[in-house]
Amino acid sequence: MPRLADLAPATAQALELAGAIARGTLQHPDGEVLLAGRPEVLSRLRDLADQRLRSRPAEYDRVFGDLLALAGQYHWSAALENFADDFYTVPCPHCGAEVTIAIGAYGFYSAIRDWDRGDVERRELLPAQVEELPDPGRWMHATAVRDGQQRIAEGIRHLFGRAECPTCASAFSVADAYTSANLPPALETA
Repeated sequence: MPRLADLAPATAQALELAGAIARGTLQHPDGEVLLAGRPEVLSRLRDLADQRLRSRPAEYDRVFGDLLALAGQYHWSAALENFADDFYTVPCPHCGAEVTIAIGAYGFYSAIRDWDRGDVERRELLPAQVEELPDPGRWMHATAVRDGQQRIAEGIRHLFGRAECPTCASAFSVADAYTSANLPPALETA
């Protein structure tokens, strides 16, 4: 990572590789050891990723994911797409039903996915109010707004908002349900 931090100001590929390494810590139980002991290197890489985002690069979505990974938000860096047509599957925390969450061009809703009929029994998502966004959602949203990335900012509000289960009608946090269903085993006990 120190070598990548030295190369990153001159080449976008070094920053991309550093983000991929940080994101890859999720794949291995001892992966975070790679990042330990040199917080100044991660800080420098985060600053470089943030500077790159401010220039609004064509690959904004990927660099945003790299920034999340370098900021220690490994889970969200691996989960987020670009909110153009994202779908997440989560179990309802109340009844266990498999709920599909759509965020993007197809709408902002929870539903039950039927392979023959598509998404049925749709319920509109309730986006989080900006002032009520929990961290890291608040920071993620502020970064996207700062950089004029409205689609990402709006997607984050919905991702950190609330959904209604079409099966039992209970409301739940989309982000909490997704995190519970997808947090890697190495981080579950942390």
